[in-house]
Amino acid sequence: MRYFEDFRTGDVHELGTVTVTTREVLEFGKRFDPQPFHTNQELAADSAFGGLIASGWHTASMFMRRYVDGLLAYSACTGSPGVDEIRYLKPVRPGDVLTARVEILGSRPSPFNPGTGVVQPKCLLLDSDGTVVFSMILHSIFRRRPVAHPAPRPASPSGAQDPVPCARAMA
Repeated sequence: MRYFEDFRTGDVHELGTVTVTTREVLEFGKRFDPQPFHTNQELAADSAFGGLIASGWHTASMFMRRYVDGLLAYSACTGSPGVDEIRYLKPVRPGDVLTARVEILGSRPSPFNPGTGVVQPKCLLLDSDGTVVFSMILHSIFRRRPVAHPAPRPASPSGAQDPVPCARAMA
């Protein structure tokens, strides 16, 4: 389990790969972003992109799946208050194999809840050439590591708690 304290500025987490398929590009485009270059191979060929491309929102969703499976599922994440920026830096096409990566930019304890902190990861998808095709600066909220509480001192035969060892040695 990863807690807020486990994320340090400069840490890099590799989250695995995702392969972009024509079927998923078309399905996502038709359902959520019905522009011709996301939904129709023939019309996409005549677009400025010269072929079918994934919606930016689809690209972000592919990253998010890798982030959840590769890191959040094994963490004390409780959500996100938002994103600072999303960048679609290069068209994503069917057949692309994308590698997901998170670089920790910083973290800070929550000013509102002392039991949590906010981690600021830079989220990346890179193509097989290592070119960044997508980036996002995210804010993720994580619970802080639970503090271990000392075990209660045993009671003396009279029912009163034994004094702390230092006090007993001084008596």
